Amino acid sequence: MKKIICAIAVSLLLIPSLTMSRGIHNLRLGILPVIDTLPLIVAKEKGFFRQEGINVQLISFYSALERDAALKGGGLDGYFGDLLNTILLNTGGEDLRIITTSYHTNPDHRMFALLASPGSGIRNIQQTKDEPVAISTASIIEYILDEIMAKEHIPSDRVKKLEIRMIPIRYQMLIKNSVKLALLPEPLATKAVADGAIPITDDRILDTTLTIIAIKNKFLTDNPNLAIRFLRAYTKSVRMINSNPSGFMDTLVNKTRFPASLKEHFTIPAFPDPAPPPQEDISHVETWLLQHNLIPDRTTCQKLIWKGP
Repeated sequence: MKKIICAIAVSLLLIPSLTMSRGIHNLRLGILPVIDTLPLIVAKEKGFFRQEGINVQLISFYSALERDAALKGGGLDGYFGDLLNTILLNTGGEDLRIITTSYHTNPDHRMFALLASPGSGIRNIQQTKDEPVAISTASIIEYILDEIMAKEHIPSDRVKKLEIRMIPIRYQMLIKNSVKLALLPEPLATKAVADGAIPITDDRILDTTLTIIAIKNKFLTDNPNLAIRFLRAYTKSVRMINSNPSGFMDTLVNKTRFPASLKEHFTIPAFPDPAPPPQEDISHVETWLLQHNLIPDRTTCQKLIWKGP
């Protein structure tokens, strides 16, 4: 898989630039102020997109609901999101194509953590059985929880879920011992541990796609070479960040909701070179959605992936 990813990345870099003859294209991308969007932010700030003839507008939303509403209303050409949400949007009538993975689980870096409250007395995964876990249901959070618990050999009927959709509220309830368990994304997971929460397990035990970048199929069809140029610029950004992660910490703090107080306690993860998510990841998410009655039938994996101009 790594060889395939490298081959795709290299081929993108070797394709001759088309910017001079094509002029400037505008691309409106909806994003969330999270760690995974750093390559997009850096590519824009460093002028990599502009060099490829693309005026990328990164439009930040505080919630996925707001972002999705803008996408459905025609205010966006594409978005940063996750596999689960992309399948749901396509099932609901949107025609999106995934052009690359943004982030994949990494055995060296935590992005989602199951945490116990400071006063819970819970110290290991076996003690979580039948204890309600604060999450947002029908979301990537619930999916990650189910995947982690399955990997930890906790039976699904022993996993109890408590709907606390707003992440800041979930965090506060955990720290104040109002809930004993919660699944939190970074950087709040790191902040919660600093404030006394107990890490139980996390997504480092998984091997799955977490976030992606998708663009409307009509936009890609109308601009057949845009995705190639976009990915070439994105590759430059990823490699620049990976070569000196600490050099982009201030950008992460200034452009996302990353707390400045955690700068010394957090290492920016290595981002993968551009590549589509594996079909098995898409199929696995579809199976989960079907089991939870969130989609009526299975979507063809091939349909979700951009195949090139």
